Amino acid sequence: MTGHAATSPLAVTGRRCLAAAAALLLLGVTTIRAQDVTEPSLKAAFVYNFAKFTEWPDDVLPASGSFSACVLDDGPVGDALERVVKGRQLSGRQIVVQRVRPGSPLRGCHLLFVSGLNESQVGSVVAAVRGASVLTIGDGDDFARLGGIAHVFVENGKMRFDLNLDLARRSRLQLSSKLLSLAARVHETPGAGQK
Repeated sequence: MTGHAATSPLAVTGRRCLAAAAALLLLGVTTIRAQDVTEPSLKAAFVYNFAKFTEWPDDVLPASGSFSACVLDDGPVGDALERVVKGRQLSGRQIVVQRVRPGSPLRGCHLLFVSGLNESQVGSVVAAVRGASVLTIGDGDDFARLGGIAHVFVENGKMRFDLNLDLARRSRLQLSSKLLSLAARVHETPGAGQK
């Protein structure tokens, strides 16, 4: 066997692992029939997978509690998320989908999906959870730049996402390397999170 033949299977395996991770992230959450694939259902699948690939500190998400997935001002994504999580658990915890509005207490959410807000409203929402271990996900333009952790968007007909790794670290959230490798862009301040 030549050296080329020995390394070729590793390259193929690496590509297969990446493809499998992408498929797991995009489609592994539920068996959605083709006619049911809508933008809200795709966003809900992303939201669920963000939760699966994130770790919260033990003092924020104790083993005996439930997981609170909050949806702010997006009924269709909230409905789709309820369908996605029905009968599922997150690390042995029941997932509770809560509908919230701007001005609601948000620090009790473990995950917060934000949609349909202008820049000023997004700024107010992310300020309300600043310093708390809340995974903020939004679909508004520049959500990660405005202080959110994950920004989901459609690009060239595909659902993509950006991550704000620095903010995740400051929120004491650990994002999986699988999630980071699938992001379109990862925003990170040099040296952030290092002691």
